[in-house]
Amino acid sequence: MNHHPLKDSLIDELHNRPFPVVALPAQVSSLVFLHTGERQLELDKLKDLASRHNIPAPEENADCYYQSFPLFDLRWEFHNEFSTYTVIRHSASPQTIGENIFSLVETDWVENLGGQLIAANHIDLRAAAMAPKTPEALIEQFDGQRLVGGEIYDGRATIWTSVQTQDDGFIRTLVIDEGMDSAQAGRVIRNLLEIAAYRSMTLLALPIARQLMPEVRQLEQRLVETNNKLNDIVTLEDEQSLMDELISEATQLEKLVADHNFRFSATEAYFNLTESRLDMLREQKIPAIRTLKQFHARRFIPAFNTCMSVVKRKENLSKRISRTSELLHLRLQLSLEAQNQKLLSSMDNRSELQLRLQQTVEGLSVVAMTYYSMKLIELLIKPIPIETYLPISPGILLALLTPVVFSAAMLVVIRIRKKLHS
Repeated sequence: MNHHPLKDSLIDELHNRPFPVVALPAQVSSLVFLHTGERQLELDKLKDLASRHNIPAPEENADCYYQSFPLFDLRWEFHNEFSTYTVIRHSASPQTIGENIFSLVETDWVENLGGQLIAANHIDLRAAAMAPKTPEALIEQFDGQRLVGGEIYDGRATIWTSVQTQDDGFIRTLVIDEGMDSAQAGRVIRNLLEIAAYRSMTLLALPIARQLMPEVRQLEQRLVETNNKLNDIVTLEDEQSLMDELISEATQLEKLVADHNFRFSATEAYFNLTESRLDMLREQKIPAIRTLKQFHARRFIPAFNTCMSVVKRKENLSKRISRTSELLHLRLQLSLEAQNQKLLSSMDNRSELQLRLQQTVEGLSVVAMTYYSMKLIELLIKPIPIETYLPISPGILLALLTPVVFSAAMLVVIRIRKKLHS
């Protein structure tokens, strides 16, 4: 059999970046960095860390690296726009939620990680017996911030988070185990971290959308003014001036689209990923507490809709500019057709004048032909003694021949005209 060269790699892609298998209790810290696309720089950093601990280094051109170190497990993943560094510690739960597990890694190595930090999260997974017992104790672990949470995985765990940055720059999340196995715990960690990362990547477009709103609004107003000028067009110069305005508006709009098209397209993709990861948690509501999905519906989705509204307004602007251009083009065509009608009418008048002039010239040419023919005939018969042969004088003979010659000249002109028409 002839196997496709990508057969196995396509199947391997389905199993790429698997979720971790986490024995409870466990603590997780994760950092998400916007990168410049220099994957090799990050691989070199990982090789340096591996050499410090005598651990196998990542493979060349790898896009993920999962390795167990003596005190922690490290997970690194390279995405299109960002990289994630996740450290997992399997141990008894500390009293304080949100301990920074990156403290187990060399400080100089962590501080020199490249890129811009876009998200930072702590996740604490512990048994119900080691969780805060009262609402007050729970809120105290989150510095008094308002909490959202709910039961997940059909009641096998409960999550609590404030979705707010704490003093250390991390967002804390508490996962209380109520019957999860290690695989489900790993899926919870992966889903929560992906929600945090994709949420931040989605919101990257929000400042851009707010910045573009005045420009889009100004373009919309300019287009309204341009449309109003359509009824005031009188001359060809007015039409040309209006076309120049439309070209300027279309150019400005295309620049806005080209400058930010990738960011808004990525935003839509990240939003869909965030929503899918939320659905995977299968949240169930706790009385009087908002779920994470309800929090997103109240805070996150409106921000996304703001970004998409700018995209839709730009698309509508593009359609309106196209319609205005078509109207102006149609008006130009009508103007040209009116000019052509005037030109054809003028040509008809000229043709009629030319025909009359031609008929006049033909009449004059018949008279001229008759005149010169009669002069020749007169010269021919002058030396002949006409009275000897005919009982008439030469003058009478010339008078009798004049109508004949005139008729012959007229017939010749008519015959020539018929040949030219045919």
